[in-house]
Amino acid sequence: MNPIFKLISDLSPDKIILYTDSKQLIEELCPAVAGTQIIIATSKPPLTSHLHSPSVKLRKTQHSPPMGLDVLDNAEDLILRFFSEGLLETSDKVVLVIGTNIESVMCFEMSKIGVASLRDVIKERVDLNVMEAAFKLATVVVREGKEGLPLGALFIIGDSNRVLKQTKEVVRNPFEGCYAGEFNVKQRESWNTLKEYSMMDGAMVLDEHGNPIAAGRYVLFDGDGSYVVDEGLGGRHLAAAAITAYTRSIAMAVSSEGVIRVYKDGKKIFEYTAV
Repeated sequence: MNPIFKLISDLSPDKIILYTDSKQLIEELCPAVAGTQIIIATSKPPLTSHLHSPSVKLRKTQHSPPMGLDVLDNAEDLILRFFSEGLLETSDKVVLVIGTNIESVMCFEMSKIGVASLRDVIKERVDLNVMEAAFKLATVVVREGKEGLPLGALFIIGDSNRVLKQTKEVVRNPFEGCYAGEFNVKQRESWNTLKEYSMMDGAMVLDEHGNPIAAGRYVLFDGDGSYVVDEGLGGRHLAAAAITAYTRSIAMAVSSEGVIRVYKDGKKIFEYTAV
């Protein structure tokens, strides 16, 4: 048995990611790990019967995996992409297999990767399940935009009473009169509605449970120096930093360039490029 396959078996992962353009590796690994869900990331999908297995998911990449250690940067982006698509869950133990001019196997817990790594940072403010759902919705905003055009958004999560006092309405609130639980961000069937309203001017406000409270809100801030924004970022990021400095909320700023930034206490705590 290929020593890589034995190592994977010994690790007993919930999911396997195979990042390679090697037809041989794909065709050898799939039957060797039968019964474990495998996600194949490749720019050159082979014509093989293994791809029709319900335990195999294929995701075509635009480019071949880079040679050498540069492949690790791409692999990190793929992991977050698969998480945002719902292919990976926070509870998963994942084995990443890279097959280029180097072969490597890495094992990790999704609970320590990406937005899930914020658990300890945000646990007193927002439920992680709400944060994960908002992050996945943000990636939908980035990738779909509106009528094919990239647009940004701003989500403010938690401490909603103080957030409403620190913001002003610029359009009529589309969520006025909604009952508790309606359009909750954790419900995937709500995402189309939330996506449309999140791309309005202003911010979308969610409570700590993920219920939408308002959309189209402008943050009131005075530049008092209690928040920090990277040079070159605009008003949406200023608003995200400011509202988290003035309240106990968590803010997620989505740029039209495809970058998602998360703010707490007036500072950026997470950044991810979704395109």
